[in-house]
Amino acid sequence: MTVKASFTDEVKAELANVQPARPCCQEAELTAMVEALVGAGDGAPLTLRIPRNAVARKVVHLAKVAGGRVETVRKGATEKRPSYRLRLTLPAGRGSADGCCARAILRGTFLARGVLGNPADAYHLEMVVPSGATALVSSGAARAGIALKRTTRRGRTVYYLKGAEPISQLLGLMGANRAVMRFENDRILRDMRSQANRRANSETANMDKRLRAALQQREAIRRLKARDNRLQSLPAALREVAELRLAHPRAGLRELAQVAQISKSAVANRLRRLVGLANRNGLID
Repeated sequence: MTVKASFTDEVKAELANVQPARPCCQEAELTAMVEALVGAGDGAPLTLRIPRNAVARKVVHLAKVAGGRVETVRKGATEKRPSYRLRLTLPAGRGSADGCCARAILRGTFLARGVLGNPADAYHLEMVVPSGATALVSSGAARAGIALKRTTRRGRTVYYLKGAEPISQLLGLMGANRAVMRFENDRILRDMRSQANRRANSETANMDKRLRAALQQREAIRRLKARDNRLQSLPAALREVAELRLAHPRAGLRELAQVAQISKSAVANRLRRLVGLANRNGLID
């Protein structure tokens, strides 16, 4: 059975094809990927388990072009989501202090340990790394101007971002331009749905409020009429609006005003007077 690619898979597939041109960036990205997977290395051969083909291929490529050595590459047994075991020796270099290497560090860390929520559902990005990788990630984020938040989960350090703006900024900085476009499109659609829902909820609330007021007015007038026919002693203007409300129990103020050929505020004022009269006479609560 084919596993549907998540948004994280799509972003990592794109980032895996971003090839740093400068040797220092190649070293920095490879170092970040390895440290995020197993912690800081000491120059001895390392064994990595990588769950994605594109990421495994990039590790192999970077190790070769940066001067490292790949000893073995083995594919895992399961085909549902293949994994790869790599044994390699890192090159001596770890990158430079330049901004380009900061971007490479963040890209490598995300490729190795990043997870990104679907922007249609939530704005959340995180990278979970062992304690040996925190210095490199923190340094890269600071140099790149990315304010990663940090917490601890089950003995590992979790760097994370929430909110559309910082996540979009990080994706663009790492080189995931297609992901940024999709992220922004999904973000716009999500915001539009939220606005539509808020508008619909507001309209529903206003309609409910208007209906409750209309029913209260109708009940007040009905009881005034039933109590010694008190409507007959009221001024003609109040009687006219009272009869209109009884005849149109669900109509809005604007509709009643059009029928009576008076202003909406005049209708509202007369209905308030009728409800107040019923209230003072103990006919309604």
